[in-house]
Amino acid sequence: MDRIFFPTSNGVVIHCDDKKVISAINCDGQKKMKSFREKNKIIFWHFPFMRGFQFFFCGIFGFFQALLLSYDLCNTNKRTKTNEINKFYTQKLIIVGLVSILAVIFSAFVLGLLPGKLGYLIVDYKGSELLRNFVIFVFKLILFFLFVLALRVFPVVVECFRFNKAGEIVLRDFERDKEKSQKKDKNIKKIKNLNSFIVKNSNLTPNFLNYLIFVFVLDFLVVTLWGADYGFWFNLALNVAVFLVCMSFAYEILWLMNLPKCKFLNKLQNLTGFLVYDKPTTTHIETVMVAMTEINLLTSQKEREFMDDENKKAFSVVYTQVRNKLYNAGITDKSDADWIIATVLGKNRAEIKLLSFVTEKQYQEIMKATERRAKGESIDNIFGYTEFYGLRFDVNKKVLTPRMETEILVEQVLKAETYFKNATILDLGTGSGAIAVAIAKNSDANVTAVDISKSALLTAESNAKKNDVKIEFLHSNLFDNLKRKRKFDIIVSNPPYIPTKDIEKLDKNVKECDPVLALDGGEDGLDFYRKIAEQAPLRLNQNGLIFFEVGKGQAKAVRKILRDNGFEEIKTIKDYNKIERVICGKRK
Repeated sequence: MDRIFFPTSNGVVIHCDDKKVISAINCDGQKKMKSFREKNKIIFWHFPFMRGFQFFFCGIFGFFQALLLSYDLCNTNKRTKTNEINKFYTQKLIIVGLVSILAVIFSAFVLGLLPGKLGYLIVDYKGSELLRNFVIFVFKLILFFLFVLALRVFPVVVECFRFNKAGEIVLRDFERDKEKSQKKDKNIKKIKNLNSFIVKNSNLTPNFLNYLIFVFVLDFLVVTLWGADYGFWFNLALNVAVFLVCMSFAYEILWLMNLPKCKFLNKLQNLTGFLVYDKPTTTHIETVMVAMTEINLLTSQKEREFMDDENKKAFSVVYTQVRNKLYNAGITDKSDADWIIATVLGKNRAEIKLLSFVTEKQYQEIMKATERRAKGESIDNIFGYTEFYGLRFDVNKKVLTPRMETEILVEQVLKAETYFKNATILDLGTGSGAIAVAIAKNSDANVTAVDISKSALLTAESNAKKNDVKIEFLHSNLFDNLKRKRKFDIIVSNPPYIPTKDIEKLDKNVKECDPVLALDGGEDGLDFYRKIAEQAPLRLNQNGLIFFEVGKGQAKAVRKILRDNGFEEIKTIKDYNKIERVICGKRK
């Protein structure tokens, strides 16, 4: 068994083995979460036809237990509100009890008597018994569907159906993500027999409310079409036996319909599912995601602490809020939520998943950072620093935030530096100083860094000092302020390479947070490559090398620029996405 959920009128309860998580919304609109260990374990989950009985009876118990647990979770101890809240949830429980009583009365009288009378009116005693029984079945089905639809007059029932649909959506997304990760794992073994197939897919648990509806529909079909009449007690025993068989078969049928690859069968569930589903809001989905996040963490971390104090800010609640706020802002990279929380808490991404809760102060700081990220500001600018080549760099809106692919440029320079004795290296357009500092920190080279922006140089000098490296910083437009006869073994540059017309098309995060001076490469994006390549031969020692980072699709043009200016042995290095990213040339 993997995950099974029970919807309530104010939240959801999710089980996994012996673990249980409750996530609910109280009458103040606040999300509450609690987790604990369940003493009773389900034991027949991998046995076809046996599991249907267990699912029905344990499900009935689990469903009503979920109602009581969610009520208990959202009941506060604050004296000023106790009576008000008790009244609020007592009314809900009364309505649920009333609905249950109505269901019994409806089943006994309306479904038991009315369809039979109508069936005999349409097909009399002289007509086909099978046809008459089929007509009776149709009437039973219509009346049953109308009764379930009529329950929607109660708001608590509608809320329950909304949480039911939200749970279905979240569980489906979880299964999809799980399937994708399994496909990436080349060590996953192929299914060899039916038993392993059943075990592998045992987590495809049918939706409980839909299962209940399906059991009754199947029971109506079998009992009515059979039409056996051998006396009251025999009929009663027969009906009970048929109902038990329907419990088992209904589970297996819905289990098959749940198989991911059977898209047509998936849609057939809607024949009964529409009765117990209602369109959820973002709040309903978030509430279910809180429970799903926590149950995933509990199952993946054996030593994880159970969240038994619902008054604390549960990590799962905070994580879900951050994820959804970013997603609604169009930021779909899931790692952003991890980085924000980890940075605020001063932990790495793996450590935050071990947390059960955060303090109120930490929560407020996390949400402030999330708000800024949702408005398009980069994580680096929000916190004022970033990591590059294993080092920490302060960044701001006056310097370009170093990108991960630029680490490849640094790697290539460090490899080449070993061929020179006491290598001298010039970093043109140093910006935050990331390239220069990373090279100086990982080699014995004498590094000089220049930039046209004085504010950028101040940031670069500060980063060099914090990383304990010595670099010569000069204010210069490329080579202009360097001594005329000064030469270097290696020149490295990550110049502006975005065509002017494309600046406005850039991601809002880049356009508003990085300086245009560090982005605009002229009409075709190649202006700086031409200027540097023209002057570089006079600034390089014998066998000197030049290294450029280039934009996507620019490698061919930059190679030509280097050849036209007398460079040879031109090489191209691709980045992690197989894009030509670094160009290297040797002075002829």
